[in-house]
Amino acid sequence: MMNIKEVISILKSEKIETWFDLGVYIDKIKENKNIPTTSTFKIDEFDKFKKQISKGIAFITFNFSIDGVTFEIGKYAKLIQKIIKNANIHFITGKFYNDIDKSSIIQSYQKYEISEIIGFDSWKYYKSFFLNDLERGSESYNNLIRNFRDEVITITEKLGRYIEENDIKLLFLINTSSNPGNVSLALATVFISELMGIPVINNNHDFYWEGGNRQVDLIAKKAEPGPRDHFFHNSGIDEVFSLIEVLYAWESRSWMQVNINKVQSQKLIEIYGHNPANVTEIETAIDTESYKDIGRGEKIKAFKQLFDIFSRGNKHIIPITADEAISKKLISRIPSSPIFIGNSRSLILEEFINNNFVFLQPTRILSRKKIEVNFILIKKLFSNKAFSKFFTNNKKLNLTLLITGPIAVGHGYYAKKLIYLFNKMLSEIDSNYRKRIFLGFLFSEFDKESFKKKYKEPLSITKLYNIASLILLPSETEGRGLPILEAAACGKPIF
Repeated sequence: MMNIKEVISILKSEKIETWFDLGVYIDKIKENKNIPTTSTFKIDEFDKFKKQISKGIAFITFNFSIDGVTFEIGKYAKLIQKIIKNANIHFITGKFYNDIDKSSIIQSYQKYEISEIIGFDSWKYYKSFFLNDLERGSESYNNLIRNFRDEVITITEKLGRYIEENDIKLLFLINTSSNPGNVSLALATVFISELMGIPVINNNHDFYWEGGNRQVDLIAKKAEPGPRDHFFHNSGIDEVFSLIEVLYAWESRSWMQVNINKVQSQKLIEIYGHNPANVTEIETAIDTESYKDIGRGEKIKAFKQLFDIFSRGNKHIIPITADEAISKKLISRIPSSPIFIGNSRSLILEEFINNNFVFLQPTRILSRKKIEVNFILIKKLFSNKAFSKFFTNNKKLNLTLLITGPIAVGHGYYAKKLIYLFNKMLSEIDSNYRKRIFLGFLFSEFDKESFKKKYKEPLSITKLYNIASLILLPSETEGRGLPILEAAACGKPIF
């Protein structure tokens, strides 16, 4: 197999000036590679394999943040170190967000940033591939292939050199070859794995064709519009879209396709022609030692810490109005400080603990999560006779809608929109209840090291589940939908 210097030399010597040239070269890689023979591992052979890959295992994704993907990767890394003692684990990404590199989730692992492998809206050619119109022979069509080629070589060189210098023997890709957030990265990992002989576990939480259709299918088959239709925007340009089809997911004997459900696996095998021996699943799992019902004493401690966050260590939580949150630009800081919004008087600790319905959405803030649906739910609850009567008879009772996560990159506009919609909802609710409804943005404050150092047993997402009256997940689409299982484990109802 080649070293990275040889790989880059070959890529630069190839005359890839058109989309057709690229297609021909990818076909050549598929046709010319050696097909490994399969065999049944004996115990001592498997031990040799474990020893070999323990030299270096690299988890690669678009970014690491306070999100479900990062938490899943944290689980995988932890389990690998249980199976393979002293394994050297590397986290490679386009960017580490929100102090996640200091978090206990990934703090003990080696970390490396390659700015070019950032994904989706942050990837420089995302719009060119999936939002702008491509036309054969046009300037943008011709420029894109050359720019794309150059970036693929850049990523291949940076990633390949790190792999070589750190003796990495296994790549563990998460979503980079199932959702086209960065096509350059997807092709670079193919070049590295096939030319340098690095095996790949390709972990797919969701695919671009889940919730996505071509325009022709939307019309002819009357398919419902979906959140991933834009990936098919230029599907009429075969030489461009065939690249998406072959890379997502790449079929190879040295690639193991690891999906989260059997429907995905069946489609890879039956529609995309993958070898069944190279397709399997890692189904969703949660740590039931952490996600469980806790006693009242623990819940009170959790409420007190939550109170400390929103009161900033004072004796009262003093809510700000929606107008103040917007005018003071409290929502636009990255990372933002927690804010508590409402149109009422201050709250004391006892009131916050004992007279509070907490509705918890344990997600980041991004439009796909459809957080605004919660406002419709609350409005309908207060129009319900039994619910409104209960609130009328319990005049000290409040309702707090709590959003735990940070603002996802590029979704600051959505966070502001939520505040406007919350304010609108309040104006449409009976005035007797308006001053008793609050919106809290935690922005993952409880995950920060500065917060954790204050307490012997710091607040966690599992404790937030336990103090909630209702868990919320009105998302448009979810790869895993972890809050469904987590709510069940904590014995909480979920909407």
